[in-house]
Amino acid sequence: MYLRHFICAAILALTSLSISAQDAAGKWNAAIESPQGSLLMVFEFAIDGNNLTGSMSNDFMGTTPITDGTINGNELAFKLSFQGPNGAMTANYKATVNGDEMTMTRTMENPPEGSPPERTFVAKRVEK
Repeated sequence: MYLRHFICAAILALTSLSISAQDAAGKWNAAIESPQGSLLMVFEFAIDGNNLTGSMSNDFMGTTPITDGTINGNELAFKLSFQGPNGAMTANYKATVNGDEMTMTRTMENPPEGSPPERTFVAKRVEK
């Protein structure tokens, strides 16, 4: 009986480690469709405990540092702040890591006219 409990506990521990957002460190590519065409983004994440840092870069805005980054299990959350056509803008991101793919939802504060306030897209790992 003890061996059965030990094996179940070991399987649960290994499974929870494999879906941890701690594995999100590195470079990820993503694209979203915009009125100007496909917007390519490169996310670079660094992890220190439950803190997430890094940046997002693209041809439109250059490189923007991540702020308020957190990790909880296999989920990430962070913000990007930048100047947009209507002034200061903040993009709030929530992401779920699943191996070499990450489902991301971006919610904009003060989005430009005609731009949807929320978008969901997939980022794919480029390198660790």
